[in-house]
Amino acid sequence: MGGIQVGDEILEVNGVVLHGRCHLNASAIIKGLAGPIFKIIILRRKMAIDDIAVRPVTQFPVSLQDESLEDKFSGYPNVRNIAIQKGNHSLGIMIIEGKHAELGQGIFISDIQDGSAAEKAGLEVGEMILAVNKEPLLGADYDTAANLLKRTEGVVTLYLSNPTKKSTTPQPQVPEKVVVEEPKLPTALKPQTQPSRSPTPVPETTIDPASGSIAPGRNSTIEIVTDNHGLGLFFVGGKDTIFSHGIIVIEIFPGGAADKDGRIQDGDVILEANGVCLKEATSEVAIQTLRQTLPKMKLVILRPEKIEYTVIEVDLAKKPGKGLGLSIIGKKNGKGVYVAEVLNGGSADVDGRISKGDLVVSVNGQTAENVSADEAGAILKTVSGKAALKFHRYKPIIR
Repeated sequence: MGGIQVGDEILEVNGVVLHGRCHLNASAIIKGLAGPIFKIIILRRKMAIDDIAVRPVTQFPVSLQDESLEDKFSGYPNVRNIAIQKGNHSLGIMIIEGKHAELGQGIFISDIQDGSAAEKAGLEVGEMILAVNKEPLLGADYDTAANLLKRTEGVVTLYLSNPTKKSTTPQPQVPEKVVVEEPKLPTALKPQTQPSRSPTPVPETTIDPASGSIAPGRNSTIEIVTDNHGLGLFFVGGKDTIFSHGIIVIEIFPGGAADKDGRIQDGDVILEANGVCLKEATSEVAIQTLRQTLPKMKLVILRPEKIEYTVIEVDLAKKPGKGLGLSIIGKKNGKGVYVAEVLNGGSADVDGRISKGDLVVSVNGQTAENVSADEAGAILKTVSGKAALKFHRYKPIIR
């Protein structure tokens, strides 16, 4: 039968079921799997080619019936097209959705990673991306552009316009500082005097995700530099758990990328990571997505205006010589403990009311909110007979 062919349906990779998942979720799972050997289960059907959404390319270049992109973009200044060999992860550019006073709504390059394919190809910060592989981005929003760039493979052709390109005899230019009127409003960038010609405004942008703060009560987009390390978060959630409306951060581990960044807090809800929507994702997809090791992670965070808890009170019978079936862990960034795992077949698992991530408040009336993990473990181990347990559980934010 040979190797994998165009039209084959991937059902499972290394024991992880992909059947029924959307492209973004499946892609995130596959990228997060550790190699070097991959066991893939595929389904091959004779008529599969007729069912795929995008037919295989049978000729190159693909014929275009409409006008060429060069003609379509003739009204834009300093238009050029660059072919870039995409690396294993990305082109090495960060993009923003902005609005230029003369060119209109579009997607602009906001940052270029050092040593990346984009830097070597000569891309510049501030350039407007007009098209990717002949797919126009004029008037596109951030999500559309980000998804298009992520789908590209191999040689990627970008059509670019540079509205702020300097003349051949540049003069010193000092831009004014960024002015932010309100957190919810776009940041306006105003250039000063341009050399020897009429000024060309720089595009207006949203708040920079690399430095913008997380505002309670609304979705905030942030970008964390991870340097190919994990975020350093303990989180719970997924549509297959009791936390079915997003991923809730329980703890930020000291020294991790999120801790160094300093913006994420306990109780924050992660709605999206690198373009993968987590609001309706399973816990497995969330784990695969958030544990990717990439140079940067772009997250959409919803912080509650007020942290609220659901009180969980459970009475468990502790049998002689056996525990309660709970694995607890102490907070590394402060006092208090939480449930790290509910052990299969234990008293807590059979009861069914305790969940991973629940914060331990008291055991038989003895407080556990401000104790260490060792102290809490000692309290639980010395319980005999009935154990009256009280927990706090983060209330989900439903939007």
